[in-house]
Amino acid sequence: MTSKSTDGNPSVAEYVVQRLAALGIKHAFGVPGDYAFPIDKAIEACPGLTWVGCSNELNAAYSADGYARINGAAILSTTYNVGSAAALAGVMGCRAERVPVFHLVGSPSTRLVRTRRHMHHSFADGSLDQFRPYHEVSVCASAYLTPQNAIAEIERVIFEAVSQRMPVYIEVPQDYAEMPVVGVPAQGVPFADTPTFSSNTKELEAALEAIRARLEDKDSPVILAGFTIARYGLQADLDALLKATNIRFATTGMSKGLLPESHPNFIGVYNGRVPLNSVFEIVEEADLVLDLGGVAFSDTETYSYSDYLDPSKVITVWPDHVEIGCLDYTGSRGNPTYGPIHMKDVLEALTKEAPAFEMPEFTHPAPVSELELQDRLPIELGILLLQLQQFLESGDTLVVDTGISELLAMFLLLPEGVQFQHAPLWGCIGWGTAASLGVALALADPKRRVILVQGDGGHQCTANQIGTMGLCNVNPIILLLNNGIYGIEEVVMGNGDPRNIQKFDEIAPWQYHLLPAAMGCDKWFVPEPVDPGPSLAAALQQARAYGGAAYIEIELQADSMAFPLPKDAIDRMYQTDPPNVECPSPGDAGRRSPTRSEDHNLGR
Repeated sequence: MTSKSTDGNPSVAEYVVQRLAALGIKHAFGVPGDYAFPIDKAIEACPGLTWVGCSNELNAAYSADGYARINGAAILSTTYNVGSAAALAGVMGCRAERVPVFHLVGSPSTRLVRTRRHMHHSFADGSLDQFRPYHEVSVCASAYLTPQNAIAEIERVIFEAVSQRMPVYIEVPQDYAEMPVVGVPAQGVPFADTPTFSSNTKELEAALEAIRARLEDKDSPVILAGFTIARYGLQADLDALLKATNIRFATTGMSKGLLPESHPNFIGVYNGRVPLNSVFEIVEEADLVLDLGGVAFSDTETYSYSDYLDPSKVITVWPDHVEIGCLDYTGSRGNPTYGPIHMKDVLEALTKEAPAFEMPEFTHPAPVSELELQDRLPIELGILLLQLQQFLESGDTLVVDTGISELLAMFLLLPEGVQFQHAPLWGCIGWGTAASLGVALALADPKRRVILVQGDGGHQCTANQIGTMGLCNVNPIILLLNNGIYGIEEVVMGNGDPRNIQKFDEIAPWQYHLLPAAMGCDKWFVPEPVDPGPSLAAALQQARAYGGAAYIEIELQADSMAFPLPKDAIDRMYQTDPPNVECPSPGDAGRRSPTRSEDHNLGR
């Protein structure tokens, strides 16, 4: 056990763990390592906090990501260099998707650093802090803790994580970890109640006046709801605004499921000019678009930059400021911006002050039919999609991985009470398996089932996290789509010929249905592999009734990938060919820069 001072102060390791647990975090994900032993011991000794040992650091980071999306924040613990570097891709994804994860890293003692010893987990060149900058640029804030600064520094990084909804990096040298903190320990409150930055009153009033002035003479405004609404826990505020103003709203791919898709004001998912999706007509023909949260106008969000939004009609309420119109890279257009302003203050004020509108008629989204799917997807995937649509029920949380699973999910109309989690901006395959563990632990209710849909390519990256699922006794229903290839790569390459699969897209032919038992999950429901259709329907029914965890391998034929991305979409996405000057691509002229959504700092 780590030491305490005579006045009873906890050690640095104990203090940081206890302070983070006070945010309402009940699980810490990680892989043990020698430099991190004081942290790991402090986690195990902390009342109400459970250590979740993962199969590797990347899986731990993904699990922390999934956990934080439900719980608000998460703890990730790794050792120095080899551990922290292995987790780095997952932590970077948390920054891209704005997920608060506290990455605790145990590092060599200050004596070893001063004497430039050649240590394991290093290059043996005497430099033991050269990797810290890689982590610092991957988070919104970082801290190097000492007994003297631990109390103040932890409050600082908590403030930044709460304000920006991003990960932070906290490094604790092994010798300092054992020493008592100096000062008066802070008393923690739950993450949702932790103070954040405040709005400037004058700026807020000016921004609201500008928004009201632009709303007053409009007939058909539309709200685009961004994914950061969920990160800041403002779904109820958004719903109140919709009820007060009666404005129609659309989500994007990243914010799908933000509010129930049965909502009377919901017009569908806007992701540019996706074929056979008419939502873009309502959004782009609106006389004003209120972008709440800051939509990430990226290639994946807008179907290869195929949005035609007129910047002059757009008002963007970012998490920390308001922007009228669109700024280019340099801001030379002089569009009005107001801040610092908290998005919650804007939503609350508009709910009280914005005018109510008579909503134009529109066709409310309905579940896709078999007839509609004939023109959209290969028949096998269409059958699978219809079965998934019928299978989901209130209380489920659907988790999908980057790839074919994610494409299928965009066609779903989520039933009332179904949550949806994915990570399309960072787009790292394999995220789903590990993230679903974190989601299940955060939900802490076996009756609320986690449904994971993942392709075999991504699954091979992180399948060893199944063993941790069994160790933690969670009960997901895993639907594994097995086509023997990295299917999404064939789609984005434009390959429509299943007889011409690229050699580099082929993957090892695992016997997936044997994996759970091999990893200690011998009580899971694992049927023999099934095909879309009656055998899958029966397996789904059994999995739902079973109650425990289930693992269903769904075998797909190679021709199920025969829906290539059109050449014009590929050209817009990758832009390797010279542009057609006479006919610019949608979104190339007058559209907000995709990089604007990456400017997450609070203007400080």
